[in-house]
Amino acid sequence: MKYILLFSIICSNVFSQTQKEREFILSKSNSSEVAQIKADFASNDLKNQKDIKEYLAKHPNAESKAKIQRIIDGVPIYYQEDNNVLSVQTLRANAMYPSGSLGLSVTGQGMTVGLWDGGKVRDTHVELGTSRVSFGDAVSTLSTHSTHVLGTIMAAGVSPTRRGFAYQATAITYDYGNDGSEILAFAGQGYLVSNHSYGNIAANLQESNFGSYNSQSIEADNIMATYPYFQMVKSAGNDRSDTTLDQVNLKGGYDLLTGAACAKNIITVAAVEGIMTNGDDNSFVMSDFSNFGPTDDGRVKPDLSAKGVAVSSCIAVSDNGYSELQGTSMASPSITGLITLLQKHYNNLNPGTFMKSATVRALLFQSAREAGDYDGPDYKFGWGLPDGMAAAQIITNRNVSTVLEEDNLANGQTFTKTIAINSVQNLKVAIDWTDPKGIGNISGDIDNRSPRLINNLDLKVIKDGTTYYPWKLDPDLNEEAATNNSDNDVDNIERIDIPNAQPGTYTIQVTHKGSLSGGSQAFSLVASGSGTGLGLDSRDFDNSVYIYPNPANNVLNFEAKNNIVISAVAINDVSGKEIYKSENSINNSIDVSNLSSGVYFVTFKSDNNSVTKKFIKE
Repeated sequence: MKYILLFSIICSNVFSQTQKEREFILSKSNSSEVAQIKADFASNDLKNQKDIKEYLAKHPNAESKAKIQRIIDGVPIYYQEDNNVLSVQTLRANAMYPSGSLGLSVTGQGMTVGLWDGGKVRDTHVELGTSRVSFGDAVSTLSTHSTHVLGTIMAAGVSPTRRGFAYQATAITYDYGNDGSEILAFAGQGYLVSNHSYGNIAANLQESNFGSYNSQSIEADNIMATYPYFQMVKSAGNDRSDTTLDQVNLKGGYDLLTGAACAKNIITVAAVEGIMTNGDDNSFVMSDFSNFGPTDDGRVKPDLSAKGVAVSSCIAVSDNGYSELQGTSMASPSITGLITLLQKHYNNLNPGTFMKSATVRALLFQSAREAGDYDGPDYKFGWGLPDGMAAAQIITNRNVSTVLEEDNLANGQTFTKTIAINSVQNLKVAIDWTDPKGIGNISGDIDNRSPRLINNLDLKVIKDGTTYYPWKLDPDLNEEAATNNSDNDVDNIERIDIPNAQPGTYTIQVTHKGSLSGGSQAFSLVASGSGTGLGLDSRDFDNSVYIYPNPANNVLNFEAKNNIVISAVAINDVSGKEIYKSENSINNSIDVSNLSSGVYFVTFKSDNNSVTKKFIKE
């Protein structure tokens, strides 16, 4: 309790994600579910401690190998810890920087990241100093692994080639002992993302543990379902090159994911060699160690890939030490850092609000660059490598030429949205939802293919009588290409690709099978084209307000259709700073003659809706 009190004091004074923002995030949680999950975790912690004590009484030498984290099916579970500028370039996150190609000023300032790892971060390192790191528990042993991982997320750039993704963010760090309850408490304070570059030691596991949806998977899904804005990011593990493992020899490198890496809502990250250029090369090479999926039920896992070979970042041996490390541990923080930047970009355009974790996943999976031997996902690279530039542009152009929205599907409902394109282009549509915790595998059950979905949504795109279906994989045909000729009944991410889509109108349809737990399911929808963008249904509020001329010189005009009454207008610059606001006398023109040349965002509000549009001041 003493440490929790100190932690609360430190957070209120140091970290810059505001209390009001975190209260907004927490207001979206179900209070009864929060009370239940806290009670469940407290009960599970007591049982876990009892199980470990009983195991050690029978096996007194077991703890000398490593610290036991929990007992699953009578087997002790041990954890192991699975140049930054190239990591950033590989995911094209630098496009959001002040000097980046998108004209934004996103650095991670104002964002707080959670880190669970194998020891204490060297918070006095020149890349992490100036009170940017706080400790959530009493860990005291310095760890190069922890310091290196956090450096990839947020190193300041004292050494320019080692600058991290969100290089002005802050962090709360923990040892991975007792991680479940600590993660629950972190999410319960309204934070958005955490990194977990560790996992089970494969040599200690039985065949039934691989790919299994077990108590660790359930625990992770339960946290994220309770706090729908919170996203955990997890390394896939590094066992594929270990030929002493029976599982490697039995499955040829497939079916190696374990524990939380098999959760539905977590983002599990594979490691690739990355690129040696400026980020435009799509010839990504898989590392020789990164664990492959699938999960037993055939879901797309791992989810994404990032650079995890020869990553140079800060280490714990001194305040100015650096070194190269490799592993999926080095890939996972790239995704964590990218999410931090994208959430901040969204927050800049929509002050006081952030994306739900399902929206973040849909955005990353929809905009990912292709990797692997075939189009679509696979059990090696997942959906491919995230494209920070493309994801940021989808956010910027939201409700203008891209779709990025959070919706809700009720029992028996059919959701539809109409989009249009006026030129031949590649069209991508994706949905993602934070599915409730599933039913765990039975002890000793090997490769049980029963889906772990609780709410089974179905995405389709329809044009002129032709129906397009989402990608899916077959866990019994690991090397085969993904197919897209029928519904996907196992994944809570569904993506439809229509290459060379012809001009015309397309209807996005979301339905469900069976009954929805709780009577409804929130989901997130992302759609974009590779050409001039999407034409959106004029009945939408977002398209009932339009601005002109754009670019503007002295005056920006706007009009509202469909009898919409605008009650407030505000203009923000690319950093999110509000520079104009009017709530009383709303005219249909705004004097922008005093603005400097550049990119701005104007937000229009009515009684029940708001929309933000980008304009350029010449």
